[in-house]
Amino acid sequence: MDKREVKEPVSFFLGVGGFHPGSPNMEYVNPGQSVLLLWGGAVSGDTIQTTVGNLQTKVGEKGHVRVEHVDRLLLSNHGSSTFEVVMSGTINPPTTVHSGDVLAEMARLLKPSGRAVVCEPTVSTDNGGTLRTAAKLSSSLKLAGLVSVSEAKEVSLSQQEHDLLKQALSVDGIQVVEISASKPSYEVGSSAQLTLSFAKKKQVEKPKLDENAAKIWSLSAVDMNDDDIDLLDPDELLDEEDLKKPDPASLKAQCGTGGDTKKRKACKNCTCGLAEELEGDQTGKSSSKPATSACGNCYLGDAFRCASCPYLGMPAFKPGEKITLTDRQLKGDI
Repeated sequence: MDKREVKEPVSFFLGVGGFHPGSPNMEYVNPGQSVLLLWGGAVSGDTIQTTVGNLQTKVGEKGHVRVEHVDRLLLSNHGSSTFEVVMSGTINPPTTVHSGDVLAEMARLLKPSGRAVVCEPTVSTDNGGTLRTAAKLSSSLKLAGLVSVSEAKEVSLSQQEHDLLKQALSVDGIQVVEISASKPSYEVGSSAQLTLSFAKKKQVEKPKLDENAAKIWSLSAVDMNDDDIDLLDPDELLDEEDLKKPDPASLKAQCGTGGDTKKRKACKNCTCGLAEELEGDQTGKSSSKPATSACGNCYLGDAFRCASCPYLGMPAFKPGEKITLTDRQLKGDI
């Protein structure tokens, strides 16, 4: 069997080596309150008894003091909102590092507006060990649901107390701090109805309408036949100039009036008829030209004429003889 070095637990009790642990801070305790004292490490029964006696004297006959080991706090059967003050690690020198579950349980046991007092050994720089800095301890109290977290206050220890802490925790540069925090003034999980007051919007008064003016725009079919209502004759709204028929020439848009007036040119989107007129003139000029044969064999007869020849069906004629074709023949409707 391998031999392993086992360190004996360090005992902090009254009368050993001349060491006398200090009493917890009594400024947070008032007469008539219920107090929970949490202890940890190898503290002797005499030390606990002396501390409880001092607390009981402070709270008086109407108050009471309960004692619980910090490692068994989660297994206790204390009800919620039982104590006004919960103190942990207040018996010097403290060796307990409070976990998040322990701090949350302390918050549950406190009454609304109750006070929690925690003393814990800390280090000045976070080195990833078991001990944390005072700032992280404050953050843990806030995460547990406590508010009004005070600044960390250093607890003065003698050189012998420092040596005992160093021997028990095997860490150098230990600094014991005391931090107090309060539970909110309401119970965890409680609810309250919110009364929301919304300011009423100032109503803007609408301008009053003339009753007679409103009636003008609300005529019905019955009102149209009422003799008491005067209606204007629409013919009276027109004078003699409005009734005159306009000259069609004045309504005709004038195209091609700019520039050279001898050569008229229709607009791109002509609507005055100039485009049709110019197109008709060109058609008339082209129709006045004599028809010429494309193949030169039209005068020989149908045997020599093309299938689209306008002279089809006509007898042969002499070359140069003037032949008049009708419009029907020119269009191919033979």
